[in-house]
Amino acid sequence: MQRRRSIPLTTRQYIQIATYRVTLTLLALIVAARAAHEYRGPQSAWPLASIFAASAAALALWPLIVPGRNKTLVSYSLASAFFLSGMFLLPPAGLMLTVCFAVTLAGMLRGTRAYRIVFQVSSAVLAYVAPALLFNLGPRPGEYVLNPATRAGLELMIAISAVSFHLLLRSIGLRLEQGARTPRWGVFSGPPLVEAVWGLVLSVTILVLTRIHPAFLGVVVVEMGITSWFVRRYRLYVTDLRLEAHAAAVAAQDADESELEEEPTPRWAVGKVRRAR
Repeated sequence: MQRRRSIPLTTRQYIQIATYRVTLTLLALIVAARAAHEYRGPQSAWPLASIFAASAAALALWPLIVPGRNKTLVSYSLASAFFLSGMFLLPPAGLMLTVCFAVTLAGMLRGTRAYRIVFQVSSAVLAYVAPALLFNLGPRPGEYVLNPATRAGLELMIAISAVSFHLLLRSIGLRLEQGARTPRWGVFSGPPLVEAVWGLVLSVTILVLTRIHPAFLGVVVVEMGITSWFVRRYRLYVTDLRLEAHAAAVAAQDADESELEEEPTPRWAVGKVRRAR
């Protein structure tokens, strides 16, 4: 793969990027400090938080790789599904630790630069932990008996807002870094948008099954295993088709070149040229 040549940034762009990232980091620290003082929630939520943190880190480290356009491979990380479901199943402190652990561990093991890890952690904390504090979310088993459909609709709207806010933060950072080369809709199009919608759908499954019983998380693990196997088989199948198509194109091109080389000399080109008197 060829590396893209990075365009040097101006002093104004450096100041804007630094100001934006420092502001996000300070806001994330305030949200994390506020979440650390939230002691509500049952004690059983902490083992669940450890499971969510390990699962989110695993999904971030081993994303789903799907064939894309122009013979490319696109990766989709579904770690945000556990962050979205954790907004309603974990206390704010547990959700904050889950987000920080999963994003930091995945970034360190993948060799991401430190300032990018800080930006990713800050944006994730503001997108998922801040709404949990703002709307006073958390595990409340006794409230789901009354009007479950209405509450499920409100939770879905909050989850969509959190995903949109996360994409907005990433789009602003992308705009500050790339300037005029930024896509028109930022990260609200293409693989980032598909990844966000996919994570949102998976979070609904995790939320429903965990509320029934935490042991049903095994169903989610099996579902992700089947999905990973299917995506891997699909990727290999598409790769083989691309190789066969490329080999056929090369063979056809070689055949055309050989026909041009072996083409007989026309009769009109053979003979002696007489000099005119």
